[in-house]
Amino acid sequence: MVWAVLAVVALASCSDKYSVSGTSLQSIYGANTAFLKSTEDAHTVDSCDIVHGKFSMTGILDSVQCVQLVLGNMSVPVVLEQGNIEVSFANSTLKVGGTPLNDKFYQFLTSRDSLTMLLDELPHKEASMLLDGVPEDQIYTTLGEEEFDLRAQLDKKDSNFITDNYDNILGVTWFMRLCTAESMKYGFPTTNPMIDELYGKAPDEFRQNKDVVDFMNKVNGK
Repeated sequence: MVWAVLAVVALASCSDKYSVSGTSLQSIYGANTAFLKSTEDAHTVDSCDIVHGKFSMTGILDSVQCVQLVLGNMSVPVVLEQGNIEVSFANSTLKVGGTPLNDKFYQFLTSRDSLTMLLDELPHKEASMLLDGVPEDQIYTTLGEEEFDLRAQLDKKDSNFITDNYDNILGVTWFMRLCTAESMKYGFPTTNPMIDELYGKAPDEFRQNKDVVDFMNKVNGK
């Protein structure tokens, strides 16, 4: 019986481990050490030396959480979850995958980036249209409609991602990202209609998350 209990404990310990490994282009990031830092208070969750451009960290997982992988002056989000998390460098961008939530997160980020790139192109479109002699009122109408459509698509993508992930760390992480962005815009904790709608229809477990509770208390002056 004792051996059976020990075997169960051993299996549980193995199943609760995470591994984060990848390659760092030191010439770009200027890093000799890789860090996993908490998104909440920036304390170091784990770290390791980068040897010959490679790094690897393994540890016991207390709970699934979203952290930042920091390599020199570059940082990217990582969902610290059970399994082998792989970090790769492609098209001048660090990407994370290999585990279910990281795969889902980076699929979302990639699709979202495609929309933000189109938004970033609008000023160049405006300059090109001016050079081509297109009347200014036509330019503002055309590009205004295009910007409105792109921002609506972004809002829908953000909203769907959060509602689809109400039951895991991704939903809370992106919800708090929207809350932070809105607060930075005005200089104090605040929400907007989309945030209010997402919060209003969220399940109790989501609304009772510590970060969500803390933010909403600040919004309400508590």
